[in-house]
Amino acid sequence: MLRSVLTAEPNFIDRKATRLNSDRPDLRAHELRTMYDALDAFWQDAGVDMAFADEPRDWLAEAEEKANPSAPTIPKMPPPPPPKPLGPTAPEQERLEDKKDGWPHRLDDFAGWWLSDASLDNAPAVRRVPPRGASRPPLMVIVAEPEETDRDLLLSGPDGQLMDAIERAMGYEPQAIYRASALPRRTPAADWEGLAAAGMGAVLRHHVSLVAPERLLVLSREALTLLSPDEFARDGTGFLGVGERQIPLIAAYPLDQMAARTGYKRIFWQRWLAFISDS
Repeated sequence: MLRSVLTAEPNFIDRKATRLNSDRPDLRAHELRTMYDALDAFWQDAGVDMAFADEPRDWLAEAEEKANPSAPTIPKMPPPPPPKPLGPTAPEQERLEDKKDGWPHRLDDFAGWWLSDASLDNAPAVRRVPPRGASRPPLMVIVAEPEETDRDLLLSGPDGQLMDAIERAMGYEPQAIYRASALPRRTPAADWEGLAAAGMGAVLRHHVSLVAPERLLVLSREALTLLSPDEFARDGTGFLGVGERQIPLIAAYPLDQMAARTGYKRIFWQRWLAFISDS
């Protein structure tokens, strides 16, 4: 092994380096072979018996070419197309804004339209969950989608329990906060870019205009992107222009992330206190 060679001969490396400059090719070849065997034994002793490379190689194709060099070259197959999102493929939907004239003009009509309108989702209108709350609330909360356990009531599971606790800590009366979701049903792996291109952001802004809240709390990066605030600062606050109004807005972590991390709740609460003092 290389370790034993080095232990037995302290000046082994220096002497070899000197001898490698020798003019005797037979001696040089012998010494190179000795060093190679020693290095090979060292790596074998370390458990490394294979060579690795970063770039992949088609070993089967190379072996076939060597075995039959006169065989015609088989053209390479093109790469497979990227997988489709599991959620609604929004680009295949009609542009939602093309049907804007049919959108509800009163908040009382919004929930029924949200549960039934086919243009909102390619999937059957099942498992859709309506928003809840009254118009002109002190705060409108927007999440990305309903909870997994939601059926007829939005935020009826663990996320909703945390939201109820936040509502009490904020000093609001029970159910004073309007609760809404950016999507009508829970949609794993939703195509958010496609939904934005289809006009789902315009639907969300229209929803906000019907609710007319004093403030907005957005608990989803995807929902915030759809909403597209007119102003948004690095501290997570901004404004959403609705008609002639500029509604103060704050964005925060999703409820499930705040539930799992105490630090996230603390950060949110500090930002919330600063937000309400400024707006």
